[in-house]
Order: sequence, then structure tokens, then C-alpha cells
Amino acid sequence: MGILERLGLRKSALDAPADANYDTHLDFLELASAVPEMSVEQLWHEQPHLRTVTSFIARMVATVSMHVYERMDDGGRARVRGTYLAELMRKPNEFETAYRFFYDSVMDFCLYDEFVWFLDDNPARDTRFHLYRIPPQWIVHTKWDDPWHLTHVGVNFPTREPIVWLPGERVIRSHGYSPSSVRVGDSPINALRGVLKEQIEAAAYRQQLWHNGPRLGGVITRPQDAKWDDIARRRFKQSWRATYAGSGSGAGGVPVLEDGMQFQQFHLKAQDEQVVEMTKLSLSTVAQVYHINPTMVGLLDNANYSNVREFRMSLYGDSLGPMMKQIEELINHVLLPRLAALDHTLDPAQVYAEFNIEERLRGRFEEQAAVTSTAVGGPWMTRNEARVMNNLPKVDGGDELIVPLNVSTGEDASFTPPADADEEAPA
Repeated sequence: MGILERLGLRKSALDAPADANYDTHLDFLELASAVPEMSVEQLWHEQPHLRTVTSFIARMVATVSMHVYERMDDGGRARVRGTYLAELMRKPNEFETAYRFFYDSVMDFCLYDEFVWFLDDNPARDTRFHLYRIPPQWIVHTKWDDPWHLTHVGVNFPTREPIVWLPGERVIRSHGYSPSSVRVGDSPINALRGVLKEQIEAAAYRQQLWHNGPRLGGVITRPQDAKWDDIARRRFKQSWRATYAGSGSGAGGVPVLEDGMQFQQFHLKAQDEQVVEMTKLSLSTVAQVYHINPTMVGLLDNANYSNVREFRMSLYGDSLGPMMKQIEELINHVLLPRLAALDHTLDPAQVYAEFNIEERLRGRFEEQAAVTSTAVGGPWMTRNEARVMNNLPKVDGGDELIVPLNVSTGEDASFTPPADADEEAPA
């Protein structure tokens, strides 16, 4: 039975191991929560720049399709769709699509420097395997044979007590680097806590400023020696508020002042508090820690069409390429061998998964057509292929490739051999 059924029915695989010499510390979270002021979850909920950059990374990775290929004898490859691995990459489990699964996994990696999967077989419902994401917050205990061999993972599912123990051979995890551990990574948020705390303090200050500070569009002055008793002052203030403030009848109009009065404009300016500069610095710093060009997340001070186009091309190389490579290696070198142990029709030496990055790097149709025509030396699309792209029905004779009269190949090519040097020139 699968994990969802085993949560309350099958005890042998889920009970704590007999030698419960497990690590009682939260290995997966101990570094991420080293600073107790605010948790990772609170920072993500409250800090827009952190949320902007991490969600951008997760969206860009999740929108790239994961394809499964088989190596051919001639050195080429062919895409396969009927294997268990291909089914997992298409729909990891009955509750999530591939986009949702990879999006959540990348978000875990961005926030905790860690993501965890669980491979589950469920022959009671179907013959395929299921891959579930385990949020790092659910993991409360781990058991290790040595610093590298994970044997059991204790998971505190929100809907079940007590802790569920998952066998380590079904747990697939990936983490980043930590200078003091080979078991866990170090969350990038730890390096950002100083900048994020500045934004928290700045936001609190701005709230206090707007709550307690003067909200003035201007001030009204009178001569120092003007005679104005309390009754006249109160009458003027009431009349001003009733007429020119809020939804008064004269709001937005030109006020008529009494003799000697003067109106002087007074406004709070954002540049005086350097609000814009602090906001840009925060967004830029968060993007740099996550190796994302700030232009890609909305910092457009020096942006133009050319550099934005180049930044987009480099996004899946320098910025997201290492993370996608890590996911590919985890699937091909960890998930696939474990899947092959359960499904003997899979050959890890012949089948592998790869992100189809080309679908995200394709240029406009005009650019693709020009480059492809130059590469092949002539037309490369039939009329019916073009009609299908434009949602039009096929026509008779449209499957033949049209070749212009000035283009020829093979025996039809017009070729004039050079004159023989020994042959005498005509008189």
C-alpha cells in the first residue's frame, strides 16, 4: 500500500527503528533558523523582495519541461514517453502536476537550501510509482549510519500523530553547501537577514511616520500682531475642514483666506528619507545572493532591449543552470537507480532525464526562420506545416517542400567546370 494508506495502517515500516539512536536535532532546519528573531517562513511571508526573487526562480525552473530520453546505438537519442520515469516527470503523483511539484521543490531549496522527495509504490491503486515532496518543516528527526548514509527520516505529518518513519532508501534529498556539515546546507536567508532586518525597520519607521507625523499639504500663517481670539480661530478651523477637507463642497477649489493670511505648501518627500534607494538596494542584494541579475526581477535602471535580451539568454546558463543541473543529476543518479530496483525494465545506463531548455531560449519566429533557412541552405517548412501553425486546415499538395528556382541540390545543381589548362583556346 502507498504512503497515504500506510499512515495509519501499516506499522512495521513506519514505527521507529529498534535502535532508535536517531539525531534529535532538526538537522534540516538547524542552520536555517540559527537567528531566532524571525523564522524563514515569517521572512518569506513579510518580505516582498525575498518573495519576488525566490518565486521568480521557482517559476522559471518549473516552466521548463523535463523530458526523458533513451540513448541510441548510433550515438543519438530518442525521446521516450512510456516508462515509469517519463510518467513521474509528467505527473509525479495523483495530487500534483509537474509544474507544481518542481515549483515547490525549488522554493524549498531557495528558502532552506534543501528539498526532500519520497518515492512510493502503490500497487493497490495502480502499477506506477508516485513521487511526493516532503516539506522540510515536516522533518523533525533523522537517523544516520554515518555522516553520509541516511537510514530513516521522521516526519511529523500535520494530520497524523505520532511521528511517521520513512525508510531512507525511499527518501531522495538534495542540499547545498555548509562549511560545518555534510548532511545539510546553509540557507541563503541567513546571509540576507541583515538586509531584510533593515527593510523591516524601514517599513516600521515609515508606518510610524505616516501614523504620527504631520499630514500636511500646506500651512496657513497670519501676521504676528493680528487680532484673533479663540472663538474666531475655532470658527475658521471648522469652516476650513467642512469646506476644503475630505469631501467638503470646496475640496480641490481655490480657498479664500482672511486678511493677512498666507498659504505655504509643505509636503513630506520620499527622497528625503531615501526610500527609493533603500528599496532598490534591498532588491538588488537579494537578487545577487540568489545569483539572479536584478534586471530580471524588475530593477530597470540600466535596462534596454539589447541587454535584457542577453540577460534572458544567460538566465538559464549562469543563473539557473547549476540548480537545474543539480535536479537532473538527482533524478538520473539517485532516483533512477532506485526506481530501476523496483522496475526491472528500466536501464539507468540507457535512459536519462533532461530539462528541455531550448524551448525557453527560442527567439521570435522571424529569427528562428532566418537562422534555420541559412543553416539548411533553403526552405525548411512545407505549406501544410505553416497552415497547421496558424490553425488552418491542410490543402492538397501542401506536403511538398517548395524549392525556389535559384536553389538546387545534387545532380540538378548547375555547375560549370573550369576550362582545362592544356586545352587550346578557340580562335
